[in-house]
Amino acid sequence: MGIGRKVYLVSVKLTQMTACAQDVKATIQDGGVEVLQDPITALNAIFLHCLKSMPSRVAIKNSVYDVNQQGYALPGNPSLRLWKGTRAKITPTGGFDITVRVIRKHEVIIPGGCNLITFIGENHRNIRMNNNILRDNDRKTLSTFLKGLKVTPTYANYPRKLTVKCISTDDSFSTIESPERITIKNYLEDKYTGCRVTKPKLNCAELTNRNKIPLELLNVFPNQSYYKDIDAKLQRDVIRNACMKPYELKTAISEEHRTVRDSLKHTLASQLGISVDSIPITVKGTVLQQPRFRGNNITDGQFRLRSIERSPQIIRLKVICLVNRERYSRRTHDRLSQAFMSKSQEMGINIDGNIELAYCNIRNLGSHLSQDHLNLIIDQNLDYGRIKLEESAQEVKTQCLDWLTVERIITGKTDWNTLANILLKMNVKCGGLNWTLECPNLPSTIFSEPVMILGADVTHFNDGRPSIASVVASCSKSFVGAGSDFLTEISVQYPKENRKAIEHIIDMKNIVTKLLREFLRRTGYKPGKLIYYRDGVSMGQFETVVLEELYSIQEACTSLETNYEPKISVVVCTKRHEQRFIKKEDGNRFGNPSPGTVVSDGVTAPNYENFYLFSQKGIQGTSIPCHYYVLYDDCKFTADFWHTFTYYLCLTYARCAKAVSYPSPVYYAHLACASARARFIQKYKGHNWSQGGNPLASQVTKAIEPRNRNFMFYV
Repeated sequence: MGIGRKVYLVSVKLTQMTACAQDVKATIQDGGVEVLQDPITALNAIFLHCLKSMPSRVAIKNSVYDVNQQGYALPGNPSLRLWKGTRAKITPTGGFDITVRVIRKHEVIIPGGCNLITFIGENHRNIRMNNNILRDNDRKTLSTFLKGLKVTPTYANYPRKLTVKCISTDDSFSTIESPERITIKNYLEDKYTGCRVTKPKLNCAELTNRNKIPLELLNVFPNQSYYKDIDAKLQRDVIRNACMKPYELKTAISEEHRTVRDSLKHTLASQLGISVDSIPITVKGTVLQQPRFRGNNITDGQFRLRSIERSPQIIRLKVICLVNRERYSRRTHDRLSQAFMSKSQEMGINIDGNIELAYCNIRNLGSHLSQDHLNLIIDQNLDYGRIKLEESAQEVKTQCLDWLTVERIITGKTDWNTLANILLKMNVKCGGLNWTLECPNLPSTIFSEPVMILGADVTHFNDGRPSIASVVASCSKSFVGAGSDFLTEISVQYPKENRKAIEHIIDMKNIVTKLLREFLRRTGYKPGKLIYYRDGVSMGQFETVVLEELYSIQEACTSLETNYEPKISVVVCTKRHEQRFIKKEDGNRFGNPSPGTVVSDGVTAPNYENFYLFSQKGIQGTSIPCHYYVLYDDCKFTADFWHTFTYYLCLTYARCAKAVSYPSPVYYAHLACASARARFIQKYKGHNWSQGGNPLASQVTKAIEPRNRNFMFYV
């Protein structure tokens, strides 16, 4: 077991003195390609140190929170609070040299401080924590719930932060691995004065350091970030309470600015001569001209879609109901069918009026799926991963519908907007084209040769499971259309030995080779330009990730044909930044920038061609723009072209007739990753990835990728 303190001999050696802020400023003004990161990191560390040195403050994820605040109690989660805090980050910019981004942050917090048994009782009241060994089902439930929770032992004379791995099958009477063969209970009571185990038959907690400690001797570490993925219901509640309207955000930032300014009265900051200007930065934005839709101008990034552009010859529907017959009766089915037929006729989508109906459960779903139909699956507890695995195994097309969605359609006043969005997805899955845009502002000469637009994303797990990458590519001349002409490839890749996830797509060469060959097969020609949008890459990974993938794309082209060298452009897009913009309107009012607003000067990065783009309309809180970096551009496009073309791609998302926050190929890559992730979780449920003997990445890829990838299965 090895409980106790270890003695380490540590030597500290000064290897390099970091540069000062003046050197960063000089690099920016000289137009240097790479801004010095060491002094930026040092300045951020100083800001964080000064902030958390203020009374009653604690640092969580590089933000600082007041521990005395009550926070917002999240419904149904008695141990969780939504806290508001302060984040100050040093950022070099092209127009203002060194700037300080001050933002109000929100975090789901476990205030903690209570005993672990008390914490369990608050969240799982049906599990009895008496002096008895837990039932196996209860033990597994608590293992899942507590995994990752930070705890501290009550018997230690100094605060130790430990992490729960699981609930062990052993109790306090179990012996530890030592020559004395002593029990856990006796070891702790003999070693630590005043330590008493009153529930020796209750399971112990197994920690990540392999120690096993009785639950009653552990306290929940205070003020820790919530360690689990937030479910959809909790996420909606957090967003609803954390979002602020623009004028509210402006007031909040002013308050946080005063907090930052007060913190810099700290001795360290005053000695270094660090201070913050109290005047917010003002920048100018450009509102792009909107494209046209069927001769009419698009307003506020959205348009009224009365009918779709192209529908397949006929769509045959089969409803497979996983809820009981009392809820979804034949009468209910007729009402749903009538609603689908009415809206589809209005939108110009050809649906066969004979909509079949079958009842089954999730276990025998596969036997009811039909290859001749689009299978509309209605489920109350939408088991998406399992349904999609069956879709892959049977090589069919499915459209999942949650029971609550069905109720909105058939109960009371019909929700026609929801029904229209479902029909848009169905039309694209069956090979239709929802709409095309008229883009007079894009130079026609740029697209005088075939163009392939690619979008890529990578999703990670945090427990040793492999990462999942997806690459989506257009395969049509009508690249400004919301249609089904997109190719998709999925790849699984394992993290390195130190368990750090690999961000760059390892199999990029093979993926792009497949996409190019399919493009050639469908269209009869090879693309002359490749425009690659990549999501999920931070600035510190630009050199390693993008260059690796760019080289792989170039290799894929030459593998197709020796002299085939198309022009390639690489753009990274991200919304994970702290930059916020508030539009000053008439008088003293403040609002969100309009869709199509571009900020390309002042607060942009000094060492890359980059810009912020507001493509979506702000409907809740303050809009967050997407930040685009043009890292490589063989095509030699102008800045105006990148602004306009990127915005137009945001208007070609097939699931809704409005602009979204990312270009549609990137959004599709997001969805493909999410679909593959759900399949993966279902396929390998219960598999322990930390014990070795895992399947090869190619085997996992084959197990979770759809056999039929000739349609947009993820829409």
